[in-house]
Amino acid sequence: MKLNKEVEVIPGSPNTLLYQGRVVIDQGGKNANLSLSAEVQLATHGHADHIAGLLDKNAKVKYLPKEDYWSLTLMGRRCMIYGFSSKGDKYFTFDLVKEDLKDEFNEPEVEKIRLQGHTPGHVGYLVGGVLYAGDAFFGQKVLESFGVPFYSDFWRAMETLEELKEIVKGVEQVVISHGPIYTNKRKMEELLEFNIDFNKRLIEKVKDLITNREMTAEEVTYLLSGSKEVANIMLNSVTIKSILLGIANEVRVKEKGIVYLYKSA
Repeated sequence: MKLNKEVEVIPGSPNTLLYQGRVVIDQGGKNANLSLSAEVQLATHGHADHIAGLLDKNAKVKYLPKEDYWSLTLMGRRCMIYGFSSKGDKYFTFDLVKEDLKDEFNEPEVEKIRLQGHTPGHVGYLVGGVLYAGDAFFGQKVLESFGVPFYSDFWRAMETLEELKEIVKGVEQVVISHGPIYTNKRKMEELLEFNIDFNKRLIEKVKDLITNREMTAEEVTYLLSGSKEVANIMLNSVTIKSILLGIANEVRVKEKGIVYLYKSA
């Protein structure tokens, strides 16, 4: 899909952005094996569905934010996404790239914008008037399906969403990785607001669950997750733990594990 004379998007999950046919952003997922003849391969962050392009041997420039160098190895990706690593197992469903990576960057026509929260180093890229925001926010169906968006630091992600409201005003169009592709910027602004409201409601749901009642992160995660699959509970518990530590006024260790409690006045 052409967004303007210099920028196009290949739909997928993630959506892959091309600038002037030579700069590629977030090639991965079902687009991982496309032959795009890129001179420059950029990743917004280190999750395995966004980094396949960094294995392109023909690309002269490859870039990954330095704060996401944990993703240069398979073990690093597992530890950051799931919180630990172990032998190869069916539960590590996001081990989509099993090779080590390299990166370097020098592309004057691409502006990097720090959009932290999803991962420590997550960035967006501004090219040809289009902001590729990666996983800074998500499509409505994605949020409603998973029930919990993935954020390594939920509270930093909320700050990023507020910052994006101002950033978006200065660009022509916005593209995200997992969600619809709109040529109407207003629709993306509405989707951004939906993400903010969704996350605020999630905070209240978590708070309600632990008000005057002790619960573990896994118990809260189970109740709020759309999918009850093992891998999904692992992933969602990362976000839930971040939220819990920002809400609970008591955190204790019990036989069943770490429990969180919000004592109302």
